Amino acid sequence: EGTLEGFIADRPKGSGGFGYDPVFLVPDLGKTVAELDPETKNRISHRARAIQAARPILEQLAAEEM
Repeated sequence: EGTLEGFIADRPKGSGGFGYDPVFLVPDLGKTVAELDPETKNRISHRARAIQAARPILEQLAAEEM
């Protein structure tokens, strides 16, 4: 489980991303998700955090299968 804390912006900003990215404001960065570079977005995204948490579990399961 993961979350990304933020707010709805007054107006859309940025050209990157999709869906809600132009209106989802990340207060710690002072930018919408659409304004972030891909590296920053991947570092803070709830999906990236979930993958990082799952990786050691998947690696352990794969090692047990061998």
